[in-house]
Amino acid sequence: MSRRRPLVALLGAAAGIAAGAAASRWLDVVEVRGDSMAPSLLPGDRLMVESRSYARRVPRPGEVVLAADPREPGRELVKRVAGIDEDAAVVDLRGDAPEASTDSRDFGSVPLAEIRWRAAFRYWPPRRAGRLPAAIPPAVSPATDPPATIPRPRTVPRPR
Repeated sequence: MSRRRPLVALLGAAAGIAAGAAASRWLDVVEVRGDSMAPSLLPGDRLMVESRSYARRVPRPGEVVLAADPREPGRELVKRVAGIDEDAAVVDLRGDAPEASTDSRDFGSVPLAEIRWRAAFRYWPPRRAGRLPAAIPPAVSPATDPPATIPRPRTVPRPR
């Protein structure tokens, strides 16, 4: 048996599961466009995303998520969760490639309700297929990125 046969079977099973679950809209597939998540995710990477996790819990720092783009209705962004303010119900999103990413540093925190999907794993290309690590990007070094250029998650006062 060739080494590719198990991978093809796995990809076929994943596609079948996605097709069946898509009807109930809790599992879907998306294609990455743009370089904002490089090198973790590259243009053309295809991801399986699921929506059930966030019905039970809030996103965790380091997870890759799909969120509504606050600048363009109907468009979704693939970003990593950088921070959460559960009291204010907002999330800071960042791209792994800051120089190529438009994210919370530009448009501010995103309402928690706008985080719709968790990226579960990459299924294409086959050589890069697998689970996406929920790794938090390396800490900011004051020498290379002064704190003034990276806003911390904002605390928004609750309405009274």
